[in-house]
Amino acid sequence: MKIKHLSIKEFLIKNISFMVKNFVLLIVFAFCSFLASFLSLKFVFGHHLLMLFLYGIFAYLFYYVFISVYYMQKPLFTTQKVVNSLLKLCIVFAFSLSSVVFLNLSIKFLRYLSDNLIGFPDVYTVSKNAYLYLTSTRVGLLISYIPAVFLLTYTLFIPGFAFVSTLNQKDSSIMTAYALTHGYVFKIFLILTGLFALLPWITSMLVCPKPLYLSLAHAFMTIVQSVFYIRLYDFFYLDELEEKGEF
Repeated sequence: MKIKHLSIKEFLIKNISFMVKNFVLLIVFAFCSFLASFLSLKFVFGHHLLMLFLYGIFAYLFYYVFISVYYMQKPLFTTQKVVNSLLKLCIVFAFSLSSVVFLNLSIKFLRYLSDNLIGFPDVYTVSKNAYLYLTSTRVGLLISYIPAVFLLTYTLFIPGFAFVSTLNQKDSSIMTAYALTHGYVFKIFLILTGLFALLPWITSMLVCPKPLYLSLAHAFMTIVQSVFYIRLYDFFYLDELEEKGEF
């Protein structure tokens, strides 16, 4: 297997160029994301959990169509693709959720030891106070995002490549996703930190907390994150001759 060099600077420049070339189509997807987000913030979350579930269905369909259009899959919908992608998505989320549950249980176990074992250091209280102190400041809030992104890099984002593969009709094994990204995890983590920690952090400081502006910011972030993520997938799964410049 040919060893690839993942240059973050080059990756950034290529993706910005891609977004400029495909600006019109990305605006269409951004409008769909904006509309769903605006309706959710305006009407849904304050009223019905059922509507929240419907938003989840929209999110699935949005990424399904986005990825399928990106890879020019025809026909767009097939029973096999829908079933396989749903199953893979459930597996990935179950895996990610199990890691979060394990982390939560570990924290509770540390608290139990601190409360009941004489001489055991009070790690729980120290960690809790440190977290509260961090999240009380803007910079500290950004720092607090980093461990979460690090955990999700291993448990959600890298396994999530398998979901993309079900739509792109490539090898959809989660183990393959880990194998292909072996040796690149730190750079992947840096890219994802920029996408899912730094970008939302900057946006939260610039955007007025009203449904219209929050929805516009959400649509912008959704498109940027989707493009960068799917093209990060391309870096590992596609040969150089297959790399895409336009939809």
